[in-house]
Amino acid sequence: MDRRRGRAAQGSRGQRGYSFPELLIVIALMGLFILFAGPAMAEAYKAYKVRAVANGLATDIRAQRYNAVSTRTARTMTINNQSHATAPNQYSYPNYKGDTITVRMDGVNIETTSVASITFNINGSTGAAGNSTVLVSAMINSSRNDRYTITVTPTGTVSTAYSTF
Repeated sequence: MDRRRGRAAQGSRGQRGYSFPELLIVIALMGLFILFAGPAMAEAYKAYKVRAVANGLATDIRAQRYNAVSTRTARTMTINNQSHATAPNQYSYPNYKGDTITVRMDGVNIETTSVASITFNINGSTGAAGNSTVLVSAMINSSRNDRYTITVTPTGTVSTAYSTF
């Protein structure tokens, strides 16, 4: 019995934590995860950013239509693309109170717009002869760019489409 107690006491006393080689293996594995997952996470963040900006712009366009119908007044959103001389990559619109809101898109480009402004009439339509489009894009890495196309139909319907190039 003394032998068993002695071994049990010695075994529990000698095992108090992780050995140095075990810690090195864990640190090496963490380093490998960071090495391979780091760039992927950075690309995922950039892709999220361009998607969030495009969704925000589409939401603001829809809000302009809603405000035009609910207040029975025409609402206009001005969109400046990346080649605008003084204020590139931004758009501005009046909020429901009539105050002008300007949104600047850092790190994301408004490539082109078919029109410089989108105006919604009191019935929610644009009154334009054809669709109005806005292209929002960003470079994700050296071989991938994400682009969102926001389309506003003459009836005021707003839709978005995703593509890479």
